[in-house]
Amino acid sequence: MIATLRLVLVSAALVLAAPFAAHAHAEAGTIVENVELRTIAGGKERLLSAKARANVFVFFRTGQERSVDALKMLATCEKEMIGKSVHWVGLVSSTESPAEVQALVALTGIAMPVLIDEDDKVYGALGIRLHPMVGIADAKFKLATIEMYRQIDYCDIIKGRIKVVLGEFDAAGMEKVLNPPRGTMPGEDIRDVARRDVNLGRKQLQIKQYDKALVSANKALEKAPMAGAFALIGEVHAARGNCAAAVKQYDQALKLDPAEKHALAGKAACAGK
Repeated sequence: MIATLRLVLVSAALVLAAPFAAHAHAEAGTIVENVELRTIAGGKERLLSAKARANVFVFFRTGQERSVDALKMLATCEKEMIGKSVHWVGLVSSTESPAEVQALVALTGIAMPVLIDEDDKVYGALGIRLHPMVGIADAKFKLATIEMYRQIDYCDIIKGRIKVVLGEFDAAGMEKVLNPPRGTMPGEDIRDVARRDVNLGRKQLQIKQYDKALVSANKALEKAPMAGAFALIGEVHAARGNCAAAVKQYDQALKLDPAEKHALAGKAACAGK
């Protein structure tokens, strides 16, 4: 009876340990070796850059739907992080077909160079056992995190992790990205509610109800860190002739979203005054 019980307990422990082993990877703080690798394009490139404050390396494979979805999201992330001190590379096993990798790059629209991990040395050093995975290290090549693929908010999570390394986010800011508060209606995201506040504020701005527009923008910011809300506050300041205050708000918006069109247009307009 005792022997049977021990067998059951050991079996249960193995079952519980198996998922952890399958997902195991290097711990935060691990120094990532800055190896030089061949690229799919035919040249050579280092895995990391000491000139960048954040190094992002993406492990993926061909013939896998998750990798396709992840790369499409990361292509958006790359564009949204343009102008920031971030170095991006993709990593594939040397067993992958270069032609298939190039086809996947073209399909997903990623701009990052793709490096070939000879004999899976980088994979092995970091304990990568699933695809896709994203590793993020700082300028001293110290590993900050390795993020597994998620179907929801993946780009937001990766951008948040990068911003932590860049010093733009603290733990509280990252927590909001990982666990955003939800709306009052079932299935409604609080960020959708915040966007409606911003949209209302824009209508109020158009009819010169500046105080009401500020209230709407601040309501949005109480719910979520919205680039559009900061831009709206900037536009109100600009409309009142205070470009110095407006530019501060535009800069806040562009930290969250470098492509925020209202902030870009507003900052350009203020530059001429």
